[in-house]
Amino acid sequence: MKRLAMAATFALALSIGGVSPAVAQADDSSPPESTDIRAAGDAGNAGADTPGTENPPTGPGEDAADPGDDGTPTEPGDGEDSADPGGDENAADPDEGSAEPTEESRPIDASFSLDQPTMPVDEAAEAIPYTITGLEAGDTVTADPGENGSVTVDSDGTFNGELRGNTELKVGDVVDVTVTVARDGQESKTFTGSVEITENHDDSDAAVSVDPQSQGIDSYLDNGVDITVSSCEAGEEVTVTIVRKGDDTNIWEETKTAGDDGSVSTSFMPGTGGDGWIGGFVVSAKCGDESAESTYSVTENDDGSDADLSVTPQSQKLADFLENGVNITLVNCHVDSDVKFQVSSAKDPDTVIWDETQEAGEDAAGSARFVPDGDGGQGWVGDFIVLASCGDKSAETTFTVTDDGSVVDPKLSIDPERISGVDFIDRDKGVQMTITDCAADAEVHFEVYSGDKSEKLYEQTATADEDGAAGIQVYGLGDDPAYYVGSYQVFADCMDVSRSGEFVVTGGGSGGGGEGESGEAGGSGGGSSMPRTGAELTGLGAGALLILGGAAAIGLARRKNKD
Repeated sequence: MKRLAMAATFALALSIGGVSPAVAQADDSSPPESTDIRAAGDAGNAGADTPGTENPPTGPGEDAADPGDDGTPTEPGDGEDSADPGGDENAADPDEGSAEPTEESRPIDASFSLDQPTMPVDEAAEAIPYTITGLEAGDTVTADPGENGSVTVDSDGTFNGELRGNTELKVGDVVDVTVTVARDGQESKTFTGSVEITENHDDSDAAVSVDPQSQGIDSYLDNGVDITVSSCEAGEEVTVTIVRKGDDTNIWEETKTAGDDGSVSTSFMPGTGGDGWIGGFVVSAKCGDESAESTYSVTENDDGSDADLSVTPQSQKLADFLENGVNITLVNCHVDSDVKFQVSSAKDPDTVIWDETQEAGEDAAGSARFVPDGDGGQGWVGDFIVLASCGDKSAETTFTVTDDGSVVDPKLSIDPERISGVDFIDRDKGVQMTITDCAADAEVHFEVYSGDKSEKLYEQTATADEDGAAGIQVYGLGDDPAYYVGSYQVFADCMDVSRSGEFVVTGGGSGGGGEGESGEAGGSGGGSSMPRTGAELTGLGAGALLILGGAAAIGLARRKNKD
């Protein structure tokens, strides 16, 4: 019977100060003589494939850790976490090397996992990956055995590291790994694990994969796991079983027939059992005389906090936000899974302003860019909430937009909003339209439409004064006030920000208090055509009888400010 490699690509969490059922805790002994493994940061070391982590120097005058030493980390923490608390006179003092926590420093609450507890010899010789979550920028990670010293984490969240080997490994070797995390003002923490070196994969061998390979108990009870067996013979019977690690008793078993491509897909739903399902499990598959294994783990309730959401920049000025928006990234998802983003205002968190769905790439991250639509103006100033999710993981963060004075918030006033036809044709009265809170010397464009907005009756541009105010005055040129009875729509535009309002001309006497004939602006009222006496503006139709009355509105605005 051919020996088969296990297709395992999961991340198994290791508890601090303890060992999960599938991972042996590393002792103080050195690794096998034939094993020479070097620790490398995620992307800061030569040859790393993953960007984002630099490999800083170990300190002035210090060399990188020598794999020929006794295997205990020399930096950070000086190996305090591996000191024997017994009577050894050389043991580290528990009060030594850990400072009192400061307001800026929080206790280390990280978790460590080896991405693969078993690895083919060729893959392990190239790199053994590991993952640490819950870190903060400035934390120092030291992996042993290795000779590249310590790596300083440059951002909060997840750190992906690698142990890189430069000598031959043998099938059956067990590589013991010790990783120490240090943080200023806090006691360092040490994590341990081991990787078993197996035979290289043969593409013709059967393989079994499990998705997801690690999840919280709530998600597991709701969704279970998906299992795929590949590289069997078409039409062959495939038996899949699940056992708890350390126990050969079958929890579940199913037999299916391989398809034309030699693969079988199935799912296992745990049903009831609650927290009893927390732990590690082994999935085995047999087809013909071949077999394969993989594993998965179930952790305590997963609230999705391990998903790392970032917004860049988290605070910016209004003008920059309107032009560039913000970049949003969610990491620690599953490759090819849908990543959903949404933005809402902190003032109204239940109303979604924007949402978008992206697919996580090979780095298990999803990214999107949010640029606000429309003018918006000052309405974009304030705090905003960003939510992102992928699968059973979700995260929340915020960003802020500050007022830099670059966007105006003009206000339109119409005085009076209701006027009699008699007063409307009085050139000393009429209707005054004023824009305030615009920018000094800005061009303000006014337009007047009929009540149903079907016809533009008048337009004029005025220049704002040093206080950001501009205005015009309109009145009827005709002799018969009845011709002007009706409603009128007003629009004023200041630096691409538009404001609107209306006024009504009534059929009453002077003062606009009475009621009389009404209708749309420019309606006949008392006849089929409008008298055209006085100056006319060519091309504006019946509305030509509304003409500019000068700068009276500016004067009025100034008088009101003085009052």
